[in-house]
Amino acid sequence: MGFSFSNLLKSKKEPISNQPFPKINFEGGTKYAENETCDVYLDFEELGGFPFIKTILIGDFPVKIKRVGCTLTFHFEKDSLTIHSDNTDIESNSIKKTPFHVSEIDFEVDEKDAAKIKNNAVLRIEYEFKNETYSFKTI
Repeated sequence: MGFSFSNLLKSKKEPISNQPFPKINFEGGTKYAENETCDVYLDFEELGGFPFIKTILIGDFPVKIKRVGCTLTFHFEKDSLTIHSDNTDIESNSIKKTPFHVSEIDFEVDEKDAAKIKNNAVLRIEYEFKNETYSFKTI
């Protein structure tokens, strides 16, 4: 048994796929959708008389987007509705001592679209970040 620098320098981090998704008791929003590795919290808010949707993603993918923002699509039984993020720069924050991240994203919405989302059964939602799409089943 010999000493080896390569064993000493190997990463001791466990790959994300081997770590269970943490059960987080998040009280800053209403849990709206999920997939195997991420939870989505979504609430309708109003600021200065203008409605918007506040979403928080807690999961295994970090997001860092500049100048293009993202879209959120609500899929209904026979229709869909796509809205755009309020801010074009989006960046996740890591959760201490885990490989998971928190992303807060606000979306512009008008009264008509807000009513459509609230009054119709949403089957799933999809976030599109640049060329990547993440799908979530609503709860």
